[in-house]
Amino acid sequence: MTQPAEGALWATPDAPAGSGRTPARHGRRRPRRRGPVVALVLTVLVLAVVAAAASLAYDAIRAREALELARGDVRTLQDRVVAGDVDGAGAVLPQLQERARTAYERTHGPLWRVAAALPRVGADVEAVRTLSAVVDGLAADALPALMQATTVVDPVSLAPVDGRLDVAPIAAVAPQVVAADAAVQDARAALEAVDTSALVGVVADAVVQLRAQVTDVAMTTATAARAVSLLPPVLGADGPREYLLLVQNNAEQRATGGIPGTVVHLRAEAGAVTLVGQRSGGSLAGLAEPVLPLTPAEDALFGPLLATDMRDVTFTPDFPRSAALAREIWLREVGGTVDGVLSIDPGALAHVLGATGPVEVGSGLTLTADNAVETLLSTVYLEIEDPERQDELFAATAGAVFGAVVDGQGEAPAVIDALARGAREGRVMFWSVHPEEQARLAGTVLSGELRGSAGGSGVVGVYLNDGTEAKMGYYVDLDVTGTATACAADGSQTLQVTVRLSSAAPADAASLPEYVTGAGAVVPPGQVRTNVLFYAPEGGRIESSRVNSAEVGAFAQIHDGLGVESRTFTLEPGQTVTVELDVRTAPGDANNATLRHTPTARQNGPVFIPSAC
Repeated sequence: MTQPAEGALWATPDAPAGSGRTPARHGRRRPRRRGPVVALVLTVLVLAVVAAAASLAYDAIRAREALELARGDVRTLQDRVVAGDVDGAGAVLPQLQERARTAYERTHGPLWRVAAALPRVGADVEAVRTLSAVVDGLAADALPALMQATTVVDPVSLAPVDGRLDVAPIAAVAPQVVAADAAVQDARAALEAVDTSALVGVVADAVVQLRAQVTDVAMTTATAARAVSLLPPVLGADGPREYLLLVQNNAEQRATGGIPGTVVHLRAEAGAVTLVGQRSGGSLAGLAEPVLPLTPAEDALFGPLLATDMRDVTFTPDFPRSAALAREIWLREVGGTVDGVLSIDPGALAHVLGATGPVEVGSGLTLTADNAVETLLSTVYLEIEDPERQDELFAATAGAVFGAVVDGQGEAPAVIDALARGAREGRVMFWSVHPEEQARLAGTVLSGELRGSAGGSGVVGVYLNDGTEAKMGYYVDLDVTGTATACAADGSQTLQVTVRLSSAAPADAASLPEYVTGAGAVVPPGQVRTNVLFYAPEGGRIESSRVNSAEVGAFAQIHDGLGVESRTFTLEPGQTVTVELDVRTAPGDANNATLRHTPTARQNGPVFIPSAC
């Protein structure tokens, strides 16, 4: 009978005689029983994993609760700061910090570091760690610094006293506001770097929500940082500054609003701004040659008047270029120093009057938020025939509104809100000759620069230039709408943009004063001629266009790297022309698009187009 091999698992050491099995020899080791040991080890490992998972789950629940509460605190804090409720905001901050720290500590232990390296779940774990780190960083560093600065940059404290704004406290707090903004921008970048496509729904949603909230906060902090950095030097804290204020007249339209019919000379020194004098735009015209060289595209689109006539420097939709040209014309014709150029139009003046209240501008005329636009763009031409007296009224209006602001008339927060509204509508712009200041202005609504993209989103431009050489532009209405109709595989979008240009002139417009109609010099009295510029977004193009549903050719150019089409329309009273554009954005531009257009007497901008992607 064959004997089984020694040490086989089925061998029995004390088998009885006659069993046919060989008893184990004396002193021989018994074979190890590995089964129970392995089972024990596996059990311990399973229990450890279960415990770790339970710990992670518990931490995740507590962290999620803390993050949700902290997000609400951030929203409340921001609302109270914007509302000027400093005490209320201060009461929220400690609570926010405690909740943010809880969320951070719950998601940054050793187990979380290990879990972040695991396949499948690692991306979600790391995203949660990023969320808690962002909120904790904001609560611990950025928001306290901004809270300390709130009392200084609070609009109430920015009200002029005896015509002077105390800029010293603003300059003192500027470094901490700038540092806080840098922290917020870093937090925004960290959230933008999270790939939500690799996350489970609940985590992806949390990232998207916090990203939107931090982006909103980042816009506020960026504005605050620019304000505290720019206000002291711009208001003459480091020495006197000389500025030009262009009062654009929308009754004779130009791309950024209207002709600079009045140019006001301002001086800022130690926080006080004074009016030095003013000149009519017409008195700064007729130069023999351009004050700055024109590009071929500028020459083709606008002609030499762009750089030889103060009234035409706003032909271009790029305000920094207009401002540089206006400065050179002033220096050539008047001399002196110009540190920057501002611009405002009657629509913005009306917003300011809504905050300051009515102002007297002489001859028994009172301007209010309700009558300013019609009075300055229409009534003045119907009742005053002498162009010099018209210019005097514009100058008096600018001086009266300026005086109301610097004298502290009205509530400071309301005045600031009015100016901010005007800037958003493209009615208030500012350019500085100092490079470091202009760099801070770039990309903001105050800059008025020609852009084909903003914040990674395409910008389509529609700009008007009067061709009647009169004041019929008051009756021109512009309606601009857009829809994203398709999203391509390369991330670009197809936009359908509709532009309606109408004449709201009365049926008897031919009987209006000659100064309004142009006396038939260009078009028959009562008609209005308008040159319209259509700009494609950066990296995109205008694929096709139709006028009243018919294919019609257009004059095309490349201006500052952007494709542009130019068309000229002549309208009878009550007539409307419709232009339809099929626009393609740049590859990868799947964000919401923007339609920027010339602000008219009755239409504000810009218009936003929701993404189709």
